Amino acid sequence: MKSCCSLLLLSLLITQSLALYDADSKVIKLTKDNFKQLVLDSGEPWLVEFFAPWCGHCRALAPEYNKAAKALDGIMKIGALDMTTDGEAGQPYGILLPMKEKEKRMQQEIALNRLGVEIKPQPANDDSKVVVLTDANFDDQVINSQEAWFVEFYAPWCGHCKQLQPEWNKLSHQTDIPIAKVDATAQTALAKRFNVESYPTIYFFPAGNKKDTHKKYEGERNLDAFLKYIKEQKPDDDQLVIIDIIQITSDEKLNQICNTLCVLGFLPKDKKEQEDAIQILQKTQLSVSGRANLGWFIGEQFDDFEAELSVIGEGYPQVVAVDINTKKYFRFKKQLTVDNLTEFVRGVIKKTEQGQSFSSLPKLNTQKQDL
Repeated sequence: MKSCCSLLLLSLLITQSLALYDADSKVIKLTKDNFKQLVLDSGEPWLVEFFAPWCGHCRALAPEYNKAAKALDGIMKIGALDMTTDGEAGQPYGILLPMKEKEKRMQQEIALNRLGVEIKPQPANDDSKVVVLTDANFDDQVINSQEAWFVEFYAPWCGHCKQLQPEWNKLSHQTDIPIAKVDATAQTALAKRFNVESYPTIYFFPAGNKKDTHKKYEGERNLDAFLKYIKEQKPDDDQLVIIDIIQITSDEKLNQICNTLCVLGFLPKDKKEQEDAIQILQKTQLSVSGRANLGWFIGEQFDDFEAELSVIGEGYPQVVAVDINTKKYFRFKKQLTVDNLTEFVRGVIKKTEQGQSFSSLPKLNTQKQDL
């Protein structure tokens, strides 16, 4: 498919471009009705730009194209044709507007169907942990969370975006903050809200309050540059907001945090080990704030409760996520670190973790008296 805008010079040399030109411009407005008469039948050399008004590259070209029109006035005719309104004039030269991905897939499926080829669903991209954001989920996922986010606004037809994709996918595996993408051609409200005028546009949303704190990323688009930038944006440990993680000692406190999704730590009695585990829970809570609540118990304090969640025989600390809505619990099985626990909780939220069903949580009525 050809680019969204092209230049035609004598031999119809095609290159990318675009512009919007006012009445004072030396650029001649061409249409499907006057193209043949003014250009083809004129016997004069013309430089013609085929553009789409929404094309970022075309807008970037406009000032230079205006300058060229002034400099070549009287020497060569400079024209521009809007392919979104007068596309018939550009079609003989193979100039087409980029289709949306949905339209492209539909045409491919129709062609394959006519050839009798079985159409199989496209496999999911298992190499990516990139979060897909939309107008509907953006605020809940990004703005209302306390963790930092790195978000790319892209267009499916954008060549630079396609080049970025492998690096963006790698980044999603090598950093502890969520890496996300927004199709700006489909999620138009978000694109307008964040003034997205070219692709890709990348924003960093720092941890904590998200109101007017996002920053536009202007660096190189490669993995090393992204990782360096993220590291530079992270606050020092002494600048982190510490979120209190409550110790659960009663049904009232349990119900306080387990109204939807809660993550429960069963910790050792040793004070030092206990403090280390609580710090991990606190930092994890910062990353998943608004989507899961964390709390902790002293191990072996509530036998029936632990048995219901299979917290037996493996020592402490142990962590279990409990989804009250689906009545399922999920056991955390890796080493207790911030990265591992955050990844686990996000997996539970995205429903990629395997859980076990329970009928109802038992009451916390077996507290041992010797603790």
